[in-house]
Amino acid sequence: MKKVLLPWPIDKELAEIVSEAKKPLEELRRFVDVDTSPISDEGEFFGRSKGAYVVLNPRVGFCRYREFLGQAEELRMIQSTSIGYDGVDIEACTEKGVIFCNVAEVMAESVAQHNWALILDVSKNVSKSDRTMRVDGWLRQGRFGIELYGKTLGIVGLGAIGGRVALKGSLAFGMRILAYDPYVLPARAQLYGAQLVDLGTLLKESDIVSVNCPLTPETLHLLGEEQLRLLKPTAILVNTARGAIIDEKALIEALESRKLFGAGLDVFEDEPLSQDSLLRKFENVVLTSHIASSTKEAFSKTWKGAVENILRFIKGERPHWVVNPEALIMQRQKA
Repeated sequence: MKKVLLPWPIDKELAEIVSEAKKPLEELRRFVDVDTSPISDEGEFFGRSKGAYVVLNPRVGFCRYREFLGQAEELRMIQSTSIGYDGVDIEACTEKGVIFCNVAEVMAESVAQHNWALILDVSKNVSKSDRTMRVDGWLRQGRFGIELYGKTLGIVGLGAIGGRVALKGSLAFGMRILAYDPYVLPARAQLYGAQLVDLGTLLKESDIVSVNCPLTPETLHLLGEEQLRLLKPTAILVNTARGAIIDEKALIEALESRKLFGAGLDVFEDEPLSQDSLLRKFENVVLTSHIASSTKEAFSKTWKGAVENILRFIKGERPHWVVNPEALIMQRQKA
């Protein structure tokens, strides 16, 4: 019987949240041997993944993927419960004929809402005022925020998350929407009321810039010193995608020279954010700990969707959210 390595969360709160995945899990057990015992470290993962046909959330760094794939000889599918896959060696997976699936749009609404939480917080000095109030103060200096209605919102990456951010800006605040995404057709942009423009135009004309693209070699430091220089001094920059899309050093320099009104950051180049990071010193920067997708609803849907997707694959159906379809073609040619 085929083996599926599907480690259940150790965290009690998370295990309760993802309990909706137990129904498809029970159906999955009808077809395969499912190992749900929690995994404590990478060494244990390597040992238990031998002989596995499908693995959920592999505990292995990018540089060790080839080693992992070399010893997991029966592996045909890797399923993630995350959207991003910048820590996955997709090329190595494809060479081995192993498909990799993320959860694509499942967390999109949660992340889009967090985007707006950061935008509203920074634009109205919410956290700044809260910090002052908690030390028995009253915010007077630097209390003036920015009204969003009728302003221009620039979306970098008009996928599922970026599209939802755009719609909220358009419908709730009557904003003009600009978008930079070389992989999106004008027809899709129209669905979100967005105008496709080049990156330079977006940065120059936007009052709010929201980063919602995946981290790839193409988008690494997409927003560097040259690009940040194009922003208005009254602009707000928000990032809930991946930290390395923005050159953090260049962002710090822009904040120090007051070339931005402020920033809202949920992701960073190195995580967790170090205690001595200069980003911590700015009153006009709101920091959250990579929690944009962290709602009970999102995690419940994510785990349920991941298990259901594994079930689809085991039953011979085409799985959703395949990042490397070439590997799926390879498998079908061999079948």
